[in-house]
Amino acid sequence: MSKAAVKTGFDPNKVLGAGRSLTHFSTLIALIGVILLFSVTTPSFLSISNFANILSQSSVLALVAIGLCFVVAGGGIDLSVAVSFDIGAMVAVMMLQEGFDWLPAIILGLAAGALVGLFNSFFVVKIKITPFLVTLGTLFIGESIEKIFTRGGEPIYLPGMNEIFKFLGRGSLLVLETENGGRIDFKFSILLALLTAFVAHFLLKRTIFGRHLYALGSQKEAAALSGIPIGRYTIYTFLISGVVSALAGMIGSSVLTAYTPLSGRYYLMDAIGAVFIGSTLSRQGHANIPGTLIGVLFFGIVANGLNLIGINFYWQGIARGLLIFFILVIDSLVSNRRNQIE
Repeated sequence: MSKAAVKTGFDPNKVLGAGRSLTHFSTLIALIGVILLFSVTTPSFLSISNFANILSQSSVLALVAIGLCFVVAGGGIDLSVAVSFDIGAMVAVMMLQEGFDWLPAIILGLAAGALVGLFNSFFVVKIKITPFLVTLGTLFIGESIEKIFTRGGEPIYLPGMNEIFKFLGRGSLLVLETENGGRIDFKFSILLALLTAFVAHFLLKRTIFGRHLYALGSQKEAAALSGIPIGRYTIYTFLISGVVSALAGMIGSSVLTAYTPLSGRYYLMDAIGAVFIGSTLSRQGHANIPGTLIGVLFFGIVANGLNLIGINFYWQGIARGLLIFFILVIDSLVSNRRNQIE
């Protein structure tokens, strides 16, 4: 510490450390602020039953965002998670409709998601097209395929859905009865999302694969010079994204007991937002699983709170967009202040 700092009691290092901490937790601060806001405006918001409802509704988005997190960590983007979501669900539901058992239906659904990932990685790795353009093209192609197989976008209903497949989205992990006869239902899909998140976090933070993937996302040229197989890692990221998104799609169809074409679009932008907002929790600005889950929870809480307040669905997008801008503005202001101190 400098003599001037001793005399004045001002330590730039402490200010810099505080600025860094605030930058890393700007999303978490915003999340706490939103919770406090809805707690005041809606008394039922903080109930355990509502919390369980938020977690159940957020589990599908969490899976899509977790898969996307791998692609973003590797320096790419995958707009076709919506297609993997839909195609995986469509294949599984069609197989069930044809009389297949639940296990081959799920395996084929996951394989369909993997094919979408391989399709993307071929054009990114072999043809050298940017991931944004490749996955945008896949999004258009995939949605057209959905319309063709569903006669223009008609839902495929499964009134007699296989019980095990049905359990993916509608099964209960824990059910609690309240004193007033209410029901607190923690769905099995919450456990699936948490297990997937745990495995994903372990891969990204505790393995050579994760370290190499972050190196690829930070400095692609340096990663190549150090011997990291860039093409192979890129293929892995798109495969993971496609498979996990397909699983999310099957859970979504399980909840509805039907396949609804183009439903993946509903999760696309929220998944992207969750991953990039969650990256503000990383010191290096990397996509990460804990931050992504906080981003997912942020969107789930906002959607739930706005519904409880009674805000019209068409206005909810504006409210969510303003909240995202609020987080990014805070992060930008604190980052700029930190740079000035440095």
